[in-house]
Amino acid sequence: MGETTSISWTDATWNVTRGCRRVSAGCQNCYAERQANRFSGPGGAYEGLVKLRPKRQFKIVNGEPTGDFRTVHEPRWSGETKFVTEHLADPLRWKRPRRIFVDSMSDLFYEGFSDEQIAAVYGVMLVAAQHTYQVLTKRPERMASFFGRWSADDCIGAMARTQLPNGQSLPGPKQWNRPARRDWYSVETWPAPWIWHGVSVEDQDAADKRIPHLLATPSVVRFLSCEPLLGPVDLRHVQHERMFELDALTGDHGVTRPLAGRGPKINQVIAGCESGPGARECDVEWLRSLRDQCRSAGTAYFLKQAIPAIHSMSAGAARPIPINIGTGATWKHGIVIELPYLDGIQHAEFPRVD
Repeated sequence: MGETTSISWTDATWNVTRGCRRVSAGCQNCYAERQANRFSGPGGAYEGLVKLRPKRQFKIVNGEPTGDFRTVHEPRWSGETKFVTEHLADPLRWKRPRRIFVDSMSDLFYEGFSDEQIAAVYGVMLVAAQHTYQVLTKRPERMASFFGRWSADDCIGAMARTQLPNGQSLPGPKQWNRPARRDWYSVETWPAPWIWHGVSVEDQDAADKRIPHLLATPSVVRFLSCEPLLGPVDLRHVQHERMFELDALTGDHGVTRPLAGRGPKINQVIAGCESGPGARECDVEWLRSLRDQCRSAGTAYFLKQAIPAIHSMSAGAARPIPINIGTGATWKHGIVIELPYLDGIQHAEFPRVD
């Protein structure tokens, strides 16, 4: 897959795995499904991975669906997968350091991929240490458990066992010369500090289910992708399996039930509205709330995209939404502003890593 990308919070995409399944409301208008469908014909890169399924499309009158409908066909993941070994070594070929979004067209921790395949991807991330990797998933349970079962050398070994299309293989643990940046290895920091981990959070339910598993994942940087943002999200009061609350931005546990100590926290929040066909509404107050929560906790906030609208959706609000375009911002699809200004300020912050 291509090195460059239009995703504003990363520099490049690296798609080693193909295929997925929908798991929550955030998947309803999956852009990856639509993109994959374009290349799902015979001989295409996504052949057999996407199928067209019938769907009723109701006529909308005055904002409400009527009994009139037509049958349309929408692309859906078939559940099948492919491990694209010809792209496994891509980061090794990219000499210029960059932020790399791992699997923008899939989910590395989708159950259709084996631990061996996932480990091989991590092996490359360890060796190509000039980059920063952003691993985003909707399956944080598997991600959290992975690091308890696989070590750094295990992952490098899995990488070495993976045969590339030309019959060559990548270097194994004995052949790998660890440069100076890998001093993490001597102090057993696993995973490496240049591998960031995040989860998708579209609403409070997703926050409550996924964030605790992300916080249980060993990582120097943890981030959230609140896009598409479909409802208000309170990161200061995340319900941990309905047993107690935690403040995901400070690491404080036991908001309602006392627990000792301060735990891991979220280092960056990326937020944005949905775009493309059938895009659902995103209230500016939801974006503001996340901004204010991050500001009070000193957490990096990145507002990826938003739509200028006439009025807020919040009850009783009737003032114009101050989402506008400025230096560094661009129009996307004609109605969405990429890197917009919220209340006169553009938010494109990244966590500081020592």
